[in-house]
Amino acid sequence: MENISTLVGVVFILVYALLSRRLDRWWITMPMTMIVLGFLVGPSGFGLITVDLRSELVRSVAELTLALMLFHDAVRIDLAALKTGYRIPLRLLGIGLPVMIVLGTAVAYGMMPSLGLVGAALLATMLAPTDAALGEAVVSDERLPVSIRQGLNVESGLNDGLSVPIFLVLLALAADPSAAHTGALVTEMGRQIGFGILGGALIGGLGGLLFRFSGAHTMLDPWRRIAVLVIAVGCFVCAAVLGGSGFIGAFVGGVLFGLASEARSNADNGLTGNLGTVFDAASFLLVGVMLLPFALHYLGLREVIYVVVSLVVLRLVSVLAAMLGTGARWPTLAFMGWFGPRGLATVVFSVMLLDQNVAVGNVVASTAILCVVLSAFAHGLSAPPLVGAYSSWWNKRASSGAEAIEAEKVAVHAPRGFGAAHE
Repeated sequence: MENISTLVGVVFILVYALLSRRLDRWWITMPMTMIVLGFLVGPSGFGLITVDLRSELVRSVAELTLALMLFHDAVRIDLAALKTGYRIPLRLLGIGLPVMIVLGTAVAYGMMPSLGLVGAALLATMLAPTDAALGEAVVSDERLPVSIRQGLNVESGLNDGLSVPIFLVLLALAADPSAAHTGALVTEMGRQIGFGILGGALIGGLGGLLFRFSGAHTMLDPWRRIAVLVIAVGCFVCAAVLGGSGFIGAFVGGVLFGLASEARSNADNGLTGNLGTVFDAASFLLVGVMLLPFALHYLGLREVIYVVVSLVVLRLVSVLAAMLGTGARWPTLAFMGWFGPRGLATVVFSVMLLDQNVAVGNVVASTAILCVVLSAFAHGLSAPPLVGAYSSWWNKRASSGAEAIEAEKVAVHAPRGFGAAHE
């Protein structure tokens, strides 16, 4: 049955690839397509395929996808630029992300006290990372101010990596509450984070140096891209073998590889991003086939309301807090506040949670999955018209010569995820 499911997935991804340009004109995105197709052929639809929710294949696909994306995004970090021209993403990550988690925890605990404080914090952390790929026009349309689309793009690329350690701590605490009192939690988290950093640093740093010194002298261009992909997988695997978090290894390895190799361009990093895109499509297909049908059994009115509040209110409040004092106008704040879609990281966190024996795990994961599904459609369909409306406002303001944070000059990177495939 797994072979049949894999074949169906391959066919669906191929069909989308063949029709992608036409579907894009109709505002139909890859996540929307995969979720719908998966739901139709899954047990809640025609029942053509079934997938074991806790199978090793499902977890492997989800984890490898996030690892590749973490490495891909981390490679492109330019620390020098972050100090000078990245005021918006630094604020969104340094202020907005903590506000989103803390406020989300308080609201979740107030609305659903049965989750407990740890369960509420787990849900808030799972919904904190954003995925710019779900509203691709927001980070790729050149009519928008560069600082705004780059700010949202960089935020999306880094907030999942920053959320991983918090999620791992909360997941361990939720799975074994007694660990907080015995010191086992501190020991385990120290091992996960410490060996994760070590594994990523070893492979990413050393691989980056070898990549830099080899360069065009010993490597053909296609093998440069393959080498980056191998190093990305190596960071994840090495960290896991040492007993650490592969996600932390992938993120740290990507940062050090980018610094050591100076290979931040899509020419070298593109294969890793594009392969991650394929797995990304598979992950959203799995959402439709099994995660959404599973979630429907555990969702009530409170969970639905919380999802809407998280997507609209909590995101907007966190952006307002992050942008306080920048002079950004209300159309900019509203635009950034709306475009905080939830995607891949939330899906992977949900799969990892369901793999553990957590009392409130089913409800927390189901709520998170519903947020991803609603976000895929809400942000995917709203991106083109809202980009047009906001760009029209900005063009009028820019023509007046007014100075604003929207006009800040920043370096431009390729979009993350399947945005890179359009280049």
